[in-house]
Amino acid sequence: MDSRRTRWFIIALLFAATAINYIDRQTLSVLNDTLRSELHFSDVGYANVVTVFLVSYTIMYSVGGRLIDYLGARIGLALTLAWWSVATMLTGLSRGVFSLGVFRFLLGAAEPCVYPAGIKTCVDWFPPKERALPFGIFSSGSALGAVIAPPFVAWLTLRFSWRYAFLLPGLLGLCLVPLWLKANGARAGTALAARLGSHAGGGSPARVSWRELLRQRTVWGVVLPRFATDAVWYFYLFWLPDYLQRERHFNLHDLAAYGWIPMVFASSGSVTGGALSDWLIRRGIPPVRARMALLIAAACLMPLGALVGQVKSVTTAIALICVAIYFSQYWPSNTGPLAADLLPAASTGTVIGMMGTVGSLGGIVFAQVLGRLVGRFGYSAAFVLAGTLHPIAALTLVLLLRGQKACPDGEEVSKL
Repeated sequence: MDSRRTRWFIIALLFAATAINYIDRQTLSVLNDTLRSELHFSDVGYANVVTVFLVSYTIMYSVGGRLIDYLGARIGLALTLAWWSVATMLTGLSRGVFSLGVFRFLLGAAEPCVYPAGIKTCVDWFPPKERALPFGIFSSGSALGAVIAPPFVAWLTLRFSWRYAFLLPGLLGLCLVPLWLKANGARAGTALAARLGSHAGGGSPARVSWRELLRQRTVWGVVLPRFATDAVWYFYLFWLPDYLQRERHFNLHDLAAYGWIPMVFASSGSVTGGALSDWLIRRGIPPVRARMALLIAAACLMPLGALVGQVKSVTTAIALICVAIYFSQYWPSNTGPLAADLLPAASTGTVIGMMGTVGSLGGIVFAQVLGRLVGRFGYSAAFVLAGTLHPIAALTLVLLLRGQKACPDGEEVSKL
């Protein structure tokens, strides 16, 4: 297989890993009622299990990003993919809320590594003008996983038992590990290191310390906006089914018939957002300017989502939801490559991990706000609040990154 085919096969593997990642994490929510009955725990017990996962996930996003920078994407993702797959399988052995919480903690410790490994792989295999499309393609696996999880998990549970709903996805993840190691050979990393080393005057690019990273305005410019924008994605991902049932009177049949539509728009947002910025760069627009322009444009359109709770037509409401969720995923397909454009390749995984940690924190905080806001004012207020967050993020981005240019070593990436 030639290098051009190889790199797209690698992106396909990343897409599959991201889809399995989301199936693994959503299995618990799909089986919530079943597990509460089988394992005899309360709503509080379930909330504690979810919290344990989120705490582990949030912390390990940054730690995992640093690990990916240290080990490289090839070995780092292989280890963490095997880890989270085994943790998923172990969840099928749960006997109560304590063991369930332990296994979900282990899951959260490995799952976030797929994103820093993915963007680092895109940096290794693609030059800046081609980088955002592959990033958008592999990250769109999250939307596919969100679509597949409910019917897939339900089928496994009804056909076999709930324990198989954890066992089979874990086995699928383990099957990807040897394919990943074989396809993503050491040649790409070696070639890239040689390029960067020659650019710097010899040797491997040095990793930047946490202290140095935290002192850089550029780092804060790509990290802080994620606190707001990830919260919007989590809102649509986890609260949309409840909204459609409670406010639009959907039943389970309606959810099965129409609930997948917004996730298709989420997936297309990841792909087209990345493809458009790559197209602009090939037309001669500098990478940072191209991605910033698209991010600002998306932020200007996100407030359309604030109208979801105001319109009477269900069709119009779903159309607005599709627009909002499209641009919510259009956004990260450009912020990840933007971070890679602005920062040295040796720090890419670490910074992507920091972005994920801050984004998860935003999701946790916003969930707590939503719990009170929806209970007191209804979903209309929640959609209005969600519609304001991307413009705030865009303003932060502009203030902190104004005048910044692409990092020179990004231009040295070989077209392998």
